[in-house]
Amino acid sequence: MDLELIKENKKGKTYQANGLKVLYRYKGMVAGNNSKNVEELIYFITGSAKITLKDKIWIVESPAKVESPAKTYHRVEALTDVGFILLEK
Repeated sequence: MDLELIKENKKGKTYQANGLKVLYRYKGMVAGNNSKNVEELIYFITGSAKITLKDKIWIVESPAKVESPAKTYHRVEALTDVGFILLEK
């Protein structure tokens, strides 16, 4: 499986690989923060993050799995440097 770097900025890096994305976010950075998503499965492989899904907020420590239904407000705030795999359905 080849990983292609598709985005790099102050938030971190995003790679594309065979229908999935591998994301790295630096401590304090945010991913998501919208409700413009398809159904998503997020597999945290390193670090910890504060998750907001609709009006529910919780902390995940890797390894962890989070499911986000389509068109649902979601936000991932990196509490440490964090790495995760994103599968969009």
